[in-house]
Amino acid sequence: MNTMKAEFIKALDWHTEWLRSGGQNGKRLHLEDADLSLLNLSSRDLSEAALPGARLDGCILDRTKLAHANLASASFIGASLSRAQLSKANLDYALLRGAILTQVNALRASFSEADLQDADLQGADLQGAYLVSANLASANLRDAHLEGAVLHGARLSGADLRGASGLQATQASWIDLGHENAPVRVEGEALRSWLAQATMKIF
Repeated sequence: MNTMKAEFIKALDWHTEWLRSGGQNGKRLHLEDADLSLLNLSSRDLSEAALPGARLDGCILDRTKLAHANLASASFIGASLSRAQLSKANLDYALLRGAILTQVNALRASFSEADLQDADLQGADLQGAYLVSANLASANLRDAHLEGAVLHGARLSGADLRGASGLQATQASWIDLGHENAPVRVEGEALRSWLAQATMKIF
């Protein structure tokens, strides 16, 4: 185990105590640009942890609690976050391309300019999530809950939205149905028509 990962394990124990004591004991986990790749952190409580720029590639984070966590610019290549708790977490600019996020609770989480291309978000709770300029191209959003999500400028080409709920209750002045370096801006009546049909077929 490298020095950074050993430091993280120790800091995680302190964080657990910090959470358990309501901030009276221990210390909140704060590691910037940490290399935590390939760790198994399933079902651990990392609520309110600050891990901006962390490398979490290949990590197992199934059912992990990350509510209110700062994960801005973090990398999750090959990571599994199935059923993870991400409510109100900051994932702005995060790299989640191809990540497994099935049935994740991302209520009011922020994914501004995050890369979620090819991510598996089937059954995800994205109600009120901030997805401005996020890349959701070819993402699996089947049966996802999207009520109140903010999708201004999000890229949705090839996204599978069959069975998704609340799409017409999202906030979006325009979306991008083009490809990388070849945007296709859709707005107005065309956008409303797309939103009305998106849950019935693959685009």
